[in-house]
Amino acid sequence: MKKKYLTYAGIVSAVILVIMFAIIFLTGSFSIFSSATIDPIPDHAAGDLVVITGTTNLMAGTRLELDIAAVSPAPGMNPLVGDTDAFIVRGGGLSNTWSGALDTSAIPPGEYQVNAYSVNDTNSRGDLLATSRLRLTGEKPSPAGSPGTVTDEPTFITVNPPGMVWSGEKLLVTGTTNLPEDTELLYLVIQQSNISVFTVEPKTGKEVVREGLTRTGLIDVMPGTGGVNRWSFAVDSTEFIPSDYLVIVTLETINPNKIGIEGPFGVAPLTIKESTPGSLTSPVQNDSPCRAITIDAFPAQWINRTYTITGTTTFPPGTELLVQIYPTEYDLAMNMGTEYPEGSMSGAEGTVIVEKGNGNVNLWSFMLNMGRMDPDPRKYLVNISNDQIDNRTYATIEGGSWCSERLLPQIWG
Repeated sequence: MKKKYLTYAGIVSAVILVIMFAIIFLTGSFSIFSSATIDPIPDHAAGDLVVITGTTNLMAGTRLELDIAAVSPAPGMNPLVGDTDAFIVRGGGLSNTWSGALDTSAIPPGEYQVNAYSVNDTNSRGDLLATSRLRLTGEKPSPAGSPGTVTDEPTFITVNPPGMVWSGEKLLVTGTTNLPEDTELLYLVIQQSNISVFTVEPKTGKEVVREGLTRTGLIDVMPGTGGVNRWSFAVDSTEFIPSDYLVIVTLETINPNKIGIEGPFGVAPLTIKESTPGSLTSPVQNDSPCRAITIDAFPAQWINRTYTITGTTTFPPGTELLVQIYPTEYDLAMNMGTEYPEGSMSGAEGTVIVEKGNGNVNLWSFMLNMGRMDPDPRKYLVNISNDQIDNRTYATIEGGSWCSERLLPQIWG
């Protein structure tokens, strides 16, 4: 009788093991009880795109909610300073992995606690699964010297084109505006076509249809330089299918159906490519020199033939940069009755001093007056570098870092 009991116990145990293995095989979940860990987060400068990662036994394809709270908030202040989603993907061992992208541009330097929560079937917050610390260094730029909109200038919003990324990559989308600091903007990431991706899970044979995802959110305008303010938001492309998208930024009060009809807006293309094992860089390798120095997208409208060209740099505040506006074509008229040809060729040149930005991203600006230049801005190239001009010989001393962009207004239609 005792032997038969042990036989039944063995059969029950084997059945339980088979069921548990099937659950793991089908769902990627490794435990009845939810758990998660957060990988150590290194110190970041305020303004960085911070990628937070970890492991979990939760099912692949689900998500976590990450809250960022100040460790020592000021009296009367809400300790919660940011939040983001983290997406879970199948891991290679006995746990799955997750990652989330956090834009810290609007978060001041300080000590913060990262709390990871589960998200239940009703898309509401579940249990607290893990906590960690995040330290942001650097100085938040002072609002002083960041003027709001000038009444006689048309309002603009520009989006710096994100380019191409692998599916699953994290990126920081940025842009400029002459709207006042703390103005609330609405951003949208919209698929340009109605295509879907049909896949078959190789282990289970389950058919999965992934449709395009639209991501929206609200962001605040942050102080910039030269009367041009800035904005940014983080994008985690994990749940986006490979396709072409449009990034649109407009005023929060604008109905999405009236974007482009009412109020200012900015738009730029984003392409997401199918990721491959081991893909760590952009599908199109960024071999451009615009790394230590960048140039922001130009607005669609020119203001009284003047415009403040802006950008970012990793060079420290006080660094002198050289700005040169080159004509890419010019008029040359030959008069056979004179000894020399006649023509017109114009441009601009000057230096700017790098100003303190947010974290390790500093700012520069250059006021361009096109009063005596060709009225068509498409004929010019903007080049900014850390080159220097020898005051004695007027020769150029190359600095090694530069960025060039054609002076094209940002026009989409």
